Amino acid sequence: MHKALRNGNEQGEGEGERGAALATVLVMVSVMSLLAITIVESARFGIQRTANQEQMDQSRWYLLGAEAYATSRINEYIEHADNNSLDTSDWFGQTLTLPLDQGAMQIGVKDGDNCFNLNGLGEQLEGGAVIASESGQARMARLLELQGVLDGRTLAVSLSDWIDTDSTPGLGGAEDDAYGGSSAAWLPANHLIADPSELRFVKGFDTSVISRLAPLVCARPMALPNSISINTLRAEQAALLSAVVGRELPLSAAERIIRERPQGGWASVDQFLAHPNLFAIQLSDATRAMFSLTPRWFVISISVAYRDASETSVALINASGGHGRVVRRVFGADARRSLL
Repeated sequence: MHKALRNGNEQGEGEGERGAALATVLVMVSVMSLLAITIVESARFGIQRTANQEQMDQSRWYLLGAEAYATSRINEYIEHADNNSLDTSDWFGQTLTLPLDQGAMQIGVKDGDNCFNLNGLGEQLEGGAVIASESGQARMARLLELQGVLDGRTLAVSLSDWIDTDSTPGLGGAEDDAYGGSSAAWLPANHLIADPSELRFVKGFDTSVISRLAPLVCARPMALPNSISINTLRAEQAALLSAVVGRELPLSAAERIIRERPQGGWASVDQFLAHPNLFAIQLSDATRAMFSLTPRWFVISISVAYRDASETSVALINASGGHGRVVRRVFGADARRSLL
């Protein structure tokens, strides 16, 4: 009997050991399977990330290629601007769609002059310092008035104080103390504005004012007013023309001038100034110099859809030297909303 019990105990211990070994093996198999799944998933995601990056890189190259193409068209336009021998109706102010392998791109080129340069409220001195421009303030006050903003003069001075390099507020303006001094969340930049979105930090410029100004303003990297490109000015931009000329040119008269532009545009600034609505107005030489036949600035907007990727960009082109060059480029989903 004792022998039978001993045999039974030995048999039970053997089965227990085999069960423990089997459980260990199963645990190891489960762990190894989990590791294998993790490695495979990691590799799959790595491959997908690489593919996504490749598509984004290719989209970015398409954007840069489209920008170079649009710049070449701008250069061609500048070259023939004097004799007006180049037809731009198929691309200037239009959206050009081009097919790609597994995608498409859209390119748009528009005038970049016909907007109010916010940095024109400053005037740069020879030493580099920027002071407030009274003529710039007057033009902006007029523009704000045309947009239904009553305290335009105060807002114009406030923006001048934001831009100029001194810390002395103009009459009704706003320097450090108006923002709360050393305890303020921010203070006037005392520097040129890089982007019109900065207006939301300037004292007095609330959402209502900014929304009214948005279609008409821009930021150019110079403390000078933008010229008015008379042959590309649109009727909805008539307030820019009225702001430059002054109260002697009501908004309705400015709109009439634009609508009565000759087919193919004015041949000269003198012809433009001979319009009945302008002829009797005494304009200073500085004001006359603010009108031009061809733009100095251009804006190129591009969007690319390639495979599963999409990308957008906006480039600001300076063509003042007779050859277009990129001075600012914005990539990303917010590019089209950037007020260049």
